Amino acid sequence: MQSRRQSASIYQRQKKRRSRLWRWLLSLLIIGVIVGGGYGIFHWWQLRHQILMAKYPVTGAAIDQDAGFLDFQALSKTGVKFVYLKTTVGNRYTDDDFAGNYSRSGGSGNTLKVGVFLVYSAQSSTESQTTYFEKQVGSDTGTLPIMIRIPDTEASYGSAKAISRTTSRLIDMMTTLKADYRQPVTIWTSPSGYQALKRKLSDTMFSLDDSKLAKRNPQSVQFVCYDDNGSLIVAGQRQSVSLMVYNGNKQSFDALSN
Repeated sequence: MQSRRQSASIYQRQKKRRSRLWRWLLSLLIIGVIVGGGYGIFHWWQLRHQILMAKYPVTGAAIDQDAGFLDFQALSKTGVKFVYLKTTVGNRYTDDDFAGNYSRSGGSGNTLKVGVFLVYSAQSSTESQTTYFEKQVGSDTGTLPIMIRIPDTEASYGSAKAISRTTSRLIDMMTTLKADYRQPVTIWTSPSGYQALKRKLSDTMFSLDDSKLAKRNPQSVQFVCYDDNGSLIVAGQRQSVSLMVYNGNKQSFDALSN
């Protein structure tokens, strides 16, 4: 017969084996959940992307220096039809990669339509902002409407007076840019900014930040940025871009960019 000490030792070994087995099974379960969840998320993203592409046949991207070096010919092969390049912020900052991006975006074999955007500042005069933009950009404004992007941090819509001030400043900037470049100018803002500004800027086209891609009237909303922290695989590398769509069909887009 086994002694009590021997029995206890055998029991302890069996207990440890069962514990290791349970840990192993639990690890497999966790890995399965992670892999399955990742696959589910990826499948959901692909499905959502396909639905969006069917609804919005013209897709694009907004690009700044955070994207790093971009091969625009390779970018055009991802299905993207247009790019908006960041230029200036206020009256003292220029995107480090604008000149290089603009030069490469028109390269041989590239079918992308190109536009540019400047970022509005509430702290600088409108004249100094448009003057700085024109000095830094020159004639490199592409063929799409010029965009003025308004971060919510730079605009106040809390009162009628604040809205009137912002509206007046934007009208000054748009008037100058339209006169100097003979190109349309659109305002890129948030849905709340759009609601605040659209009545006083009824003749202005807007571009919106909207991750839900809510249905918008194409007579007033031209472009929608649905993922400001998006990315694309370009020439085998993942690069940070803001994902956009044109709020209309291919025919109206072609007419817009000619």
